Amino acid sequence: MDNEAADSMRIRPGGWSYNNIFTLLTRGRGRPAALVVIVVLTAFHVWLGERYWQPVQHFVFDTYQRLFPRQVDERFPVMIVDIDEASLAALGQWPWPRTRLARLIDTVQHMGALVVGLDMIMPDMDRLSPAMFMTERSDLSAALQEKLAELPSNDVILAETLRRVPTVVGRVGLVEPRKDGTPASGQTSVMVSGATSMAQVPTYVDHLPNIAPIEEAAAGHGYLNAFPDADGVVRTAPLVLSVHGEVAPAFALELARVAARQPWYEVQGDPRGVRGVQIGTSLIPTGVDGRIRLYYSSPDGRRRVSALGVLNGQVKHNVLAQRLVLIGVTGVGLTDIKVTPVTAQMDGVEVQAQVVENILAKARLVRPSVARWVELAVFLVVAVGFTLFLPRLPLGLAGVVCLVVAALLVTGSLAYFVRAQLLFDPSFPVAGNTLIVMVLLVAGFAAVDRARQELKAALEAERMEKLRIAGELKAAREIQMGMVPAPEAIKDLPATLAFYALLEPAEEVGGDLYDALMLDVHRFFFLIGDVSGKGVPASLFMALSKTLCKSAALREHMPTHALMSLVNEELSRENAADLFVAAMVGIIDISTGVMELCNAGHEAPILLRSGKTPDVLETAGGPPLCVLEDFPYTSEPIQLQAGDTLIMVTDGVTEARDSNQNFYGLERTLAYLTTVQMHPNGPHSVAAVCRGLYGDVKRFANGAAPADDITIVGIRFTAPLSPTTDEWGIEH
Repeated sequence: MDNEAADSMRIRPGGWSYNNIFTLLTRGRGRPAALVVIVVLTAFHVWLGERYWQPVQHFVFDTYQRLFPRQVDERFPVMIVDIDEASLAALGQWPWPRTRLARLIDTVQHMGALVVGLDMIMPDMDRLSPAMFMTERSDLSAALQEKLAELPSNDVILAETLRRVPTVVGRVGLVEPRKDGTPASGQTSVMVSGATSMAQVPTYVDHLPNIAPIEEAAAGHGYLNAFPDADGVVRTAPLVLSVHGEVAPAFALELARVAARQPWYEVQGDPRGVRGVQIGTSLIPTGVDGRIRLYYSSPDGRRRVSALGVLNGQVKHNVLAQRLVLIGVTGVGLTDIKVTPVTAQMDGVEVQAQVVENILAKARLVRPSVARWVELAVFLVVAVGFTLFLPRLPLGLAGVVCLVVAALLVTGSLAYFVRAQLLFDPSFPVAGNTLIVMVLLVAGFAAVDRARQELKAALEAERMEKLRIAGELKAAREIQMGMVPAPEAIKDLPATLAFYALLEPAEEVGGDLYDALMLDVHRFFFLIGDVSGKGVPASLFMALSKTLCKSAALREHMPTHALMSLVNEELSRENAADLFVAAMVGIIDISTGVMELCNAGHEAPILLRSGKTPDVLETAGGPPLCVLEDFPYTSEPIQLQAGDTLIMVTDGVTEARDSNQNFYGLERTLAYLTTVQMHPNGPHSVAAVCRGLYGDVKRFANGAAPADDITIVGIRFTAPLSPTTDEWGIEH
């Protein structure tokens, strides 16, 4: 078969791992592909991470807050006086007369509140004031109208209360100027460090204030604007804003300033933006946009008291003592609902309370400016480590290492959050390295699959090769078995001579041989031999040996020792493999029963003679053929008697072993032949003796693999063919 034909029969591996993509992945155990992913993820994090990875960050940090919310002791620093459903049902719907609101503020102040914050806007005069009431009732008498006109308005009464009680009122920043053209009210006094840029703080062109009496009477004015993120969740709160070009405080900051009895506050920063806000000696760090990141506590009803209970004297005085108090409306349809990390519904007034508590307790969350670069560095260190070392580990162990590293990153981030309120996002290092690990694992799986496919292809090729060889060996076995004569097919075999032989190679082909033929009408030639080794080399040498012996026996009439010497010389000349042959040849003169025998290192023949035990014939001869090239072999005659049987075996019989490695041996051979010899129904045919011996060997081996080829040859001499004379001397 030429190379092109052989190549066409070659089995090529296939499967998903031989796809071009997976072939690229498997190069360098996936390391080149992993490095490409590292570069791509690094570029993404540097240029697009802040925009597109932020939703994942929000999810991680919101989860932290839900799992570990801010802890507040039972004495909440900020309390809420709640104009709730019960208050509105008992005292009337909102808006209440501002006289009632004034009474509520007065009561709260008498209960010990440090400062009162009104989480509401009052941009219009109270319609329930006496003067406003008269315009709606033209049926009132002049005297009554005169008396009502002497009464102060509800707004004036509220303003007088605000002057007595430290109070902060709310404002709302507007992105468009008001249509009435009213100039913006003044802002709280502030000191801004000269280099601080206010470009990044929330900016409004105008605002919606309360009516002038309330604005003038209040101790502070703060903005109630909320700043939810793109997903609607309030995570940050500004402390300062820019309104109509002026720096303005948020509602929570103003409440803290008034509670601290400070006439002004200070904004500190640099040209990049705001860095912090200082009230008195307390500095509140912020982002460059003037915001703080809120650390929420869980909603707690103990933070609230009902306005109705306060007005009716049903609330203990110490509940509000030394607290910052927010008054807000939470009735159905009136409340301002916000979404926060800890709950999907939180009243706007409670959000303001949370902001104030973050300022007072300095418990806000902080995301350091270097956090994203630390996260990138962590990703790179872990990714490079995974790329270098994971391909060297077993797949199972590599998976365990990845899980452990991911758990350490999440645990470390969570520890920073709980202990120091610092926000480090483990999601990008974990997700990025998970992708790296997936690339490496896919590369590993692809490499394993490729190796498996290649092994499968190699095994299939080997199987096919074995089938081919088995076919060739089967043909060789048939040829080899065809070279030895069938016992019943020996031409011109006389009736006085019985011959039988069987040969079983240990493998497909073997090295045992036998032959038998009539050299002429009086001489019967037989041969038995055993080539060293098994398999194809032994079978080839066996064929050569048999052919040489038969050819020499037919070509010339010579004694067996001369025949053996000639064959030894010829075989030794072309024996590159250094094989040798244990052989025995014999010639029987059927007219006299004289047998000439030459044994070249073979197992000695066994003579079965009537009335005697089997006898091993130790005959002359020499070493196996090809051991000594010029060895002078000898032979000797043996007289056969009528009824003698000659049994010859190769060492496959005597060296047969059972499962315990016990040998069948010569003793068992003789024992079996003795049993046959002494059998009451004997004598048996020579074929029955040979087959019986073979069966006994197989029973002994009991299924154990044969150690060598088995050959058994049997010859029975019945009577000589020499002429006889009768009693008168006449030959017949």
